[in-house]
Amino acid sequence: MAESKSLEATKREAMGTRAARRLRKDGKVPAVLMHKSDTPVNLLVSAREFEKIVKKGARLIGLQHPGGEDRVFIKEVQWDHLGEKVLHIDFTKVAKDELLMLEVIVILKGKPVGTVEEGGVLDQYIKTVKIQCLPDAIPDKIEAEVTALKLNDRLTVKDLVPPKGVKILTEADGVVAAVTEHKLEEIAPAAAVPGPTEPEVIKKEKAEEEGEEGAEGKKEAAPKKEAAPKKEE
Repeated sequence: MAESKSLEATKREAMGTRAARRLRKDGKVPAVLMHKSDTPVNLLVSAREFEKIVKKGARLIGLQHPGGEDRVFIKEVQWDHLGEKVLHIDFTKVAKDELLMLEVIVILKGKPVGTVEEGGVLDQYIKTVKIQCLPDAIPDKIEAEVTALKLNDRLTVKDLVPPKGVKILTEADGVVAAVTEHKLEEIAPAAAVPGPTEPEVIKKEKAEEEGEEGAEGKKEAAPKKEAAPKKEE
């Protein structure tokens, strides 16, 4: 079951984006407290104290504020683009007999037989499931035993065993995890690339040079001597 913590809140006076930025620089986080048709209440909480609560997995908080003390549920948290700093929080008042819908993480336990003995690989496809339960039954997580999974076996949502008082709303046929064989694709060797061919211009120039050299060789050849005319007797 998720642990409940306490948090103090003060009334937020200054509104607007600029004011919110100044408040965050001072270590405060804007928050809204809501409950059905009630008018939302704008509050401020300590960023450091709230982050401690979130890191411990608490979903229910005993919120002390100027209007009194309420048991609240962390409905939504807005983070910065790096997921490091809290920008805004939505709190919802809850009663002990009020059903809540929320998401919890799924944790896989054990090493599947299919990975140890058959060379398979365990892949997890669904990491959170939607549940419904009373505030006192909110779990930190739902654990799933995968030791018995063999090669090509699957674990579906309907195979999950939720804690007492918790109903899983995620589609029952959804595949949470499976042991499969990851085949390496064979890459065909690249075809040999022919070397660069000699440009035709160069070939032509070479042929012309060779022709000129041949002509010069003929010019340089010694002329044959003509036979002397016979003397008439």
